[in-house]
Amino acid sequence: MAGALCLSPGMTGCKPQDIERTVSEEQTDTELAQQVKVTLGNSPAFKFPDVSVAAFKGRIQLSGFVQSNAQKNAAESIAKAIPGVTKVENGISLKH
Repeated sequence: MAGALCLSPGMTGCKPQDIERTVSEEQTDTELAQQVKVTLGNSPAFKFPDVSVAAFKGRIQLSGFVQSNAQKNAAESIAKAIPGVTKVENGISLKH
């Protein structure tokens, strides 16, 4: 999934400007990922202890595990509602 966000410099189809961030962008992404994590953790309907959040240029990547599709969809909706999020890649899997 990391390639979807062009996190790897060797990924085909990623332009240099897609994989480089300014210090300001890195700080913004760190703050954005933290805000998504806190919001997921504070969700009254679902808790998401096994979900990881990464941010790159305003795009959020969710990964990890939840118990149901409802939780997976809720995590994505919560992330999309955070100001500054431009796109959400939902790579969350269901626990079996």
